[in-house]
Amino acid sequence: MKIAIAGCGKVGTTLAEQLSKENHDITVIDLDEERLSYISDSQDVMCCTGDARSVSVLKEAGVDTDDLLLAVMDNDEVNLMVCLVASKLGTKHTIARVRNPIYRDTINVINSDLGLSMVVNPEMETAREMFNSLRFHSAIQVETFAKSRNEILTCEITGAMPICGIKIKDLYSATKTRVFICAIKRAGEVFIPNGETQINSGDTLSFVANHADAEKFFKKLGNAIGSVRNLAIIGGGRLGYYLGRMAIENSMPVTIIDENKEICRSLSAALPSANIICGDATNTNLLEEEGILKYSAVATVTGEDSVNLLISMYLKKNAPDTKVITKIKKSDFEDLMFNMNVGAVFNPKYIAADHILRYVRAMQNVIEDEVQSLCHVIDNKVEILEFLISQDASFIGKPIKDLKLKKDLLLANITRQGKSFTPGGNDTIEAGDTILVATTKNGIFRIADIFN
Repeated sequence: MKIAIAGCGKVGTTLAEQLSKENHDITVIDLDEERLSYISDSQDVMCCTGDARSVSVLKEAGVDTDDLLLAVMDNDEVNLMVCLVASKLGTKHTIARVRNPIYRDTINVINSDLGLSMVVNPEMETAREMFNSLRFHSAIQVETFAKSRNEILTCEITGAMPICGIKIKDLYSATKTRVFICAIKRAGEVFIPNGETQINSGDTLSFVANHADAEKFFKKLGNAIGSVRNLAIIGGGRLGYYLGRMAIENSMPVTIIDENKEICRSLSAALPSANIICGDATNTNLLEEEGILKYSAVATVTGEDSVNLLISMYLKKNAPDTKVITKIKKSDFEDLMFNMNVGAVFNPKYIAADHILRYVRAMQNVIEDEVQSLCHVIDNKVEILEFLISQDASFIGKPIKDLKLKKDLLLANITRQGKSFTPGGNDTIEAGDTILVATTKNGIFRIADIFN
């Protein structure tokens, strides 16, 4: 497809890199020549230097014949205006990044007038994923598939757990729970395991299970089970507001800490049932005095990665029973935080990019394939894809053991007529099935891409 990306910041660059790998015809529009030079040197994309608000710049970028325009600049109003103009010029579909909560209801009223196909709010989507993870106290990350019948959960393994030293093929015998390990991180490396892979202390596992089996599995590991009881949020910006609102809407007690008095006043008005504390959360005396170390979960979501990192490290050391959630925004902190004990790590740019990629792939499904959704797990290194199998797929009815699947890829789950199961070598894939594929490979976005 022909796709224009207005904005070459964190989200725009991530989208350009991913969509370029999937062989789309990409044009990136930005005023910053240095940013454009970087993306042009590293990816097969066209670049257009200029202000995306200008009709002449948009025409120069070729949006009048584009299938899709993504407006992901820092300013909500500019993104909305660019989408409107692009739609009038002839772009078939437009997606805008809109972050301000005040536009939530307004856009729903004038959506068709703006010509918008989709609105993405990185902070809201990140808050939703963070809150989703609170349903399992011991899970680092939780993703839902197969119309909420199955979940992909990620957890850490310690030496005290009974599955250490057990091979994956023997996991059911040891735990009597139906979980399927689809990815492992070990010593900084992420890989797709097989039945002979042994589970070791220090591993991070991603596995497929239904809710009941996931609870049983965590109980077998000796981990805390159930959802969190209360939540403390460090940082009262947009992400903190969205996460707090979601918790309150689900009857979860919430405390929010921010050192900006004006932000605290706004939060008190917007979230009257929340406990708002105006103070510096890097002051450990404040955390102790307010009882934050006794909370079931704490999310560090300030605008500074270094602050989030320091507070999360302190909490992991001094409140070992507390579920810790950490937000990062800069790529240069990713490797550091992913390889340190700072709890569940979420990066809004990847989450926003995933939501947009789902839409792009769904557009292709009209004429090409069956991708339903996708997400990334374990440091964003493993992609989980959900496919709906069509009637004319060439591999229907063939035993999975006879299918030549690519390396570093596995079939993690099949849902058939409302029932899910872990496929074995003698099982077949049938028309109408929904399958989950886990892979460390890039650029798999059609069902045909999983085969050699």
